[in-house]
Amino acid sequence: MRFTLGKKIVLLLIVFAIVLSGVAIAISYGVIDTMNEQHYMAKANELAATVARTIDAPKAQKLADAAQSVYDATDEKVLSDEWGSPEFNAYVGRFADIAETPEYRELLAHLHGLQEVNDVECFYIWLVVPEDKTCMYLVDAADEDPCPVGCIDPLYDFNEKVLSDPTAGFPAYITNTEEYGWLVTAGAPVRDENGKVICYAAVDISMATIKQHQAEYVFSLSIALICLTVVVSVITSLFARKFITRPLDELSSTASRYCDPKQRSLSTFEALDIHTKDEIEDLYHSMVQMERDIDGYIDNLVETRTQLVHTRQRAILLNDLAHKDALTGLRNKMAYDQEMEIIESELANGSRAFGIAIIDLNDLKGINDAYGHECGDVAIVKLSHLVCDVFSHSPVFRIGGDEFAVVLRNADYDHVAELANKFNEAVEATQKDGADGLKPWERVSAALGYALYDEERDEDAQGVFRRADRSMYERKRSMKGDRPVR
Repeated sequence: MRFTLGKKIVLLLIVFAIVLSGVAIAISYGVIDTMNEQHYMAKANELAATVARTIDAPKAQKLADAAQSVYDATDEKVLSDEWGSPEFNAYVGRFADIAETPEYRELLAHLHGLQEVNDVECFYIWLVVPEDKTCMYLVDAADEDPCPVGCIDPLYDFNEKVLSDPTAGFPAYITNTEEYGWLVTAGAPVRDENGKVICYAAVDISMATIKQHQAEYVFSLSIALICLTVVVSVITSLFARKFITRPLDELSSTASRYCDPKQRSLSTFEALDIHTKDEIEDLYHSMVQMERDIDGYIDNLVETRTQLVHTRQRAILLNDLAHKDALTGLRNKMAYDQEMEIIESELANGSRAFGIAIIDLNDLKGINDAYGHECGDVAIVKLSHLVCDVFSHSPVFRIGGDEFAVVLRNADYDHVAELANKFNEAVEATQKDGADGLKPWERVSAALGYALYDEERDEDAQGVFRRADRSMYERKRSMKGDRPVR
């Protein structure tokens, strides 16, 4: 694309405005995002500490002791990653009786009450198992899919300080997962009357709404800046056209028409009258001279180009004919050999996903003898249609009189066994009495064999061909000879 001087000036200003706007948006978003995260982290720490102070410590102690006892007696611990699996359900089932205790019910009711007056995702109580570096749920007040008693999560690396210093708790941290989105999590220690840490009161606060508001703010700011950029661009364009580009427009438009043979006679440089007394006038005189020099050669160049196009089209047609089987319209043996060269090159570059299927028409000689070679050709074409219908995602070649090859690619490579069965069923369907009113020579019988590239068994593509060919002959023997001519 060719840009005028005016367009370049406008483009430069647009790019500058876009860069400046992008920096402004990024800085604004970053500052707002940091402020929001700090606010929600402080809120999470505060709420976790408040919940920890209001929890009935003796009830929490009793619940923690009961859960720890079941945990210690369980050999197979199953993490929450396997949620819903039979193993997970069997594991948490060991803790089911704890969920029926008065202590559990009272603590759960207490957490539910706190959730009703606070804008949080959920409150829950954790028990840290230091030796396994895990956190075990004692009570989860989530409204949807609460974690059952005994459910365990691995301890994040950045929270491992709690192992050496239980009083450190879980300072607020932010996670973003596909399942829960943006969450701020914090946990504060629940202590007994002697100050010993029993467990941890934790809180999850969703930041999904605030993140959405941030995105909406950035979008609105972007729209405003785009509008401002458009206004600046329009003003700059008008200025550039009036004071910079107008003297060049006539030369530019004339040059464009001059390069188009259909419009060359409509406008010439000599017909212009430019007297700017500067470099633009010098350029005008140079283009007039150029016009005089080029005019003598334009017609010859156009004629030569036309001849080259016709020659190229003819070469493409001849190449297609050289690689196409005249009877079936499929690619021929020459095209197959070129495909093998391509595969060898792919093998050298590390590509391995290909296979070869060989299909051989049974009793072609019998059909020729009984009905004539024209009917034999019909049988070959009929079989070629069956092969192409089944292996619709791979190139098909006729490599012999009654033999076809398919280079298995894409979906055909992935589902070759199913497609082989489909092909056999299609062939068998033509053998049934009265099948679609087919003539005897249209009831084709064919054997199919295939092989997929195996780097331990195949040195090259020819090795895959040989294994596919052997597979085809094994299939032919299993069909107990050629089909009888009808």
